Amino acid sequence: METVTESTMIGNTLFPVFLKIDQGTTLVVGGGNVGLEKLTALLKNSPEARIMLVGKTIQPAIQSLAAEHPHVLLVERGFLPEDLEGKRMVICATDDPWLHRDIRAQAHERGLLVNVADTPELCDFYLGSIVQKGDLKIAISTNGKSPTIAKRLKATLQ
Repeated sequence: METVTESTMIGNTLFPVFLKIDQGTTLVVGGGNVGLEKLTALLKNSPEARIMLVGKTIQPAIQSLAAEHPHVLLVERGFLPEDLEGKRMVICATDDPWLHRDIRAQAHERGLLVNVADTPELCDFYLGSIVQKGDLKIAISTNGKSPTIAKRLKATLQ
């Protein structure tokens, strides 16, 4: 009988967790298309989520979505370190990789979890593809390796 050790384990080592994001505030940095994608995903799964979105410019689609959710605060300016105060997790969704690294470093100093859009090696967690039917919620992850496979599986399950 083979003993399973860390060196013999292959594959996805992520631990799936479902967070109650309505019980703390999430910071999203980025007011463009990626910021919209992340905000939409958060609100689709937790409509009462408390979210602060900071962006140098905030596109109208984000403004419209936020208008429907009273717990979403939009701040049209660049990121400031104090934006991290009182947050539980951070999602970086700009087109500036240097800003993402800076935010990540500052967030880690405060013990916050960080997701950096489209940069798996800088992520503490991923936003997986999610299928929901009533109270059943299934999250699909490919360990950041193949979002296309996750999307196809999601389409099959829906």
